[in-house]
Amino acid sequence: MLYLYKDLANKGYSDYQIKKQVQEKKLYMVKKGVYSTTENYDYLEYLVKKHPNGIVTLETACICYSLLKKKPTVYYIATKQKDRKIKDDRVKQIFMTDSLYMVGANVVTYQQYNIRIYDLERLLVEMVRNKTNLDYDTYTEIIHNYQKISKLLNKNKLEQYIRLFKDKRIKERIYREVLNKE
Repeated sequence: MLYLYKDLANKGYSDYQIKKQVQEKKLYMVKKGVYSTTENYDYLEYLVKKHPNGIVTLETACICYSLLKKKPTVYYIATKQKDRKIKDDRVKQIFMTDSLYMVGANVVTYQQYNIRIYDLERLLVEMVRNKTNLDYDTYTEIIHNYQKISKLLNKNKLEQYIRLFKDKRIKERIYREVLNKE
């Protein structure tokens, strides 16, 4: 489990106690201000702790939803348009228009920690919107897995999301590639 310095301070740990815990290997310093209870930690957990306003999206979200079976090499995080740039080589930051940023965002428990992530319907819209930026095999695997779960998708919610993006190609691709409708 990961903790921010301020979380530990709120639990009553002093700076000295935190340093002592690190020396005794009861806590491990991940990066400045971030500590782990174990030596090995999930990088995604670190990212959601370090950037609590970010929303997991695209390939990273597909991995979380088991729509894509591969280890992440980069992590896709959506932020508001005017948010500060995330300086991390392992992060691809997607700057989202403020009005669309929170649409479809949920908090879910993933591997025993909470992450902010887009729901399946919003994620499908994001995947189709970013089709040209994705590797062909990756996109194909994700769409194939979406076809398998298409009956579980909330069609009304999906229609609402499609209307918000005002691009008829999104609707055409989703209907053709996932819902098998023309």
